[in-house]
Amino acid sequence: MSVSFFSSFADANTFQAACAKSGYYTPDLLSKSVKTCRKLGLLVGESMDLFEKLEGKVEEAAKTLGDDEEIYEDAPDEFLDPLMSEFMIDPVILPTSNNVVDRATIQQHLLNDPTDPFNRKPLSIDDVVPAEELKEKMKAWLDAKRAAKGQN
Repeated sequence: MSVSFFSSFADANTFQAACAKSGYYTPDLLSKSVKTCRKLGLLVGESMDLFEKLEGKVEEAAKTLGDDEEIYEDAPDEFLDPLMSEFMIDPVILPTSNNVVDRATIQQHLLNDPTDPFNRKPLSIDDVVPAEELKEKMKAWLDAKRAAKGQN
């Protein structure tokens, strides 16, 4: 995989969180990658600058994810993906069954099976509807939990 791919997305919060959550991230590995790119001239100029910044941003995202995992433990059931039992990041409504799942979950499911997992009716990713009200409720709950944790 090209290193320039990583530098292209270095400023994207979603990419930083995905790197941290991937299971492949270690601070040492990313640090060595930055040093190797600099030494071999694999990236130059702005691309190198962005890649160097990625190291700190992914580490910060990893810390935040770790902190959030503790918070998610007592999340209300309505905030959990019913298929994966994980806290949803981007909840969407499946119009064929009116169930709410995380966008990442349904995207993965639809790669293998173009049906609603709850009733087997045909479904595409273009059919899902963002659950904006629930997302705002989840954000308010998270903000309150983070604020309370910061005070303790």
